[in-house]
Amino acid sequence: MSEKACKQCNRIVEDATECPVCKNNDLSSTWSGTVVIYNPEDSEIAEKLGVKTPGEYAIRVK
Repeated sequence: MSEKACKQCNRIVEDATECPVCKNNDLSSTWSGTVVIYNPEDSEIAEKLGVKTPGEYAIRVK
């Protein structure tokens, strides 16, 4: 399992070459922290992170 995080939206993807959310192909294997967003419309954390799509996101991506 090769998890990487998108440098643009921080979405964590497995075995992919493109982010399913923003279609960016600039993925990094250097990331830390994880947050899972189920309902971004009602989540303060999703609002602070700028997340609009449910899923697993990295807190910090290098």
